[in-house]
Amino acid sequence: MASSENKKQTTNNGKSPIEKKAENKKTESSLKRNFRNPFVYIGTIVILVLTIIAFVLIPGVSTGTSSGGQAPSFGTWNGKRIEYSSDSYFADQVSQINDYLKQQGMDQSQSQLYAYQVWRLAFQNTVVRTALLDSAKRAGMKVSEQTIDEEIAKDVQFQVDGKFSLEKYNKTPLATRLSIRNRLRDDMLIQNYYGDLMAVAPSTAEIEFVSSMAKPQRSIQYVDISYANFPEDKTIEWAKANESLFRSIGLSKITITSSQKDAEKVLSQIKANSLSFEDAAKSHSKDSYADKGGDMGTRIFYDLKNEFQNEKDADAVMALKKGEISPVYKISNNAWAIYRVNSESSAPDFSKQSVLDEVKSYLFDREKSVMESWALAKADEFAAEAPKSSFAQAAKKTGLEAKTAGPFILNYGKPSFYFYGQQVGLFQEPYRSLDNDLVGAEENETFLTTLFSTPKGAISKPVVLDASVVVMTVTGDTEGTEQETSYTKFAYPYFFQTALESQIRNTILSSKKLKDEFNTTFARLFTPAAK
Repeated sequence: MASSENKKQTTNNGKSPIEKKAENKKTESSLKRNFRNPFVYIGTIVILVLTIIAFVLIPGVSTGTSSGGQAPSFGTWNGKRIEYSSDSYFADQVSQINDYLKQQGMDQSQSQLYAYQVWRLAFQNTVVRTALLDSAKRAGMKVSEQTIDEEIAKDVQFQVDGKFSLEKYNKTPLATRLSIRNRLRDDMLIQNYYGDLMAVAPSTAEIEFVSSMAKPQRSIQYVDISYANFPEDKTIEWAKANESLFRSIGLSKITITSSQKDAEKVLSQIKANSLSFEDAAKSHSKDSYADKGGDMGTRIFYDLKNEFQNEKDADAVMALKKGEISPVYKISNNAWAIYRVNSESSAPDFSKQSVLDEVKSYLFDREKSVMESWALAKADEFAAEAPKSSFAQAAKKTGLEAKTAGPFILNYGKPSFYFYGQQVGLFQEPYRSLDNDLVGAEENETFLTTLFSTPKGAISKPVVLDASVVVMTVTGDTEGTEQETSYTKFAYPYFFQTALESQIRNTILSSKKLKDEFNTTFARLFTPAAK
């Protein structure tokens, strides 16, 4: 299995908003990397990973027929309906997935999200099965009746004292026997067809090439110019040049979603004092502020203007006096808004740290190029100084800190696969120390390209990461051990098969032959009104 990395642990205490945002993005990236779509074998379910959310299946959904006399349809494959009925493969999958999740200790609280996850996966499995069966039949594949008889004879429900009982079989209702035979026929067709699809294997040359990627290992000395260190004077300079963005105002709001005419009617009642603004919000507004009488609290202009289709309307609201009520503004295709000023617009106070933090957060989220330009200029300053002295001395002279990291390998994207329910890396990462500012860098193509193309001892070009700019020099070049490359040689065929399985599944689920009506049917069956 892949070796774990020795990462330095830190807490959020004392971190700036930018450091927290960068850390959150790294965590988010890690989650996306670690939770992949599961692949389910056809015929029998093998669930690898679904989700870490706890759910429970919502009971009471109809398993009979719809008002049109047919079982509920969740879509079609090549014109064939994907139906749910009590004796269908779809129903079997719902039951098996539900049982599996319960065995994993999922929380038993009522949740429609659980039902959605279970039924969605069951639907997708049914689509894959239907598609493979359709392809097998179109390819002319068949299963003999003798083969089916042999499988029937192995079925324990037809055995007495460990031997097949013809009497017991004949006493089974004809409809049940036919259903069992048809299911066996379909299962064997799919298994044969799927076996042919999965017969492809990687060549020896391909395995050697992939395993060779684990051999070059490089250690580095580097400086990290973090956007969290964007100078305060430059923050204030930029903020003053864009001061209008950070004006604040106290507002209440009423959102009407029926028509502009209805919004105008509510406004006229408020102006005539026949209806207070608060009561109008509670009885007519369709937004999250309605229960609070429309109170939005304090809003900053750069955030407020996003509510309007025309920025000039936001400026007009900012210009209103305390107690004044705005005209009706169209804020989306199906929504109109009325605003009341609770506290007049005020200019930002850039002497307050909280306001500067707000500016820095805005820069990081929406104007990151400002921070990036500063960091790149700082990187150029360091690069110009580095040839004159040692890497560490140049860092100190330019106000930076020289750090070490590595060794790194060419493990772009950290490819992995599932094996017996566990996620396994394709490459064995060498043991290394890694500061938080480089977490995720091994998934950055530019970082890896620069790392493995820069000559040892030379100063690299600046590399732009998510929240910083890095300049590095290669301090060590080593070769991976035979043990490490042998692991990849062993693991790659499994990775190859997993990738092939995923490709087959994704090809089917993205095919034009699939008409996916799952969400519509699910909502109809599971909403309270349907019950």
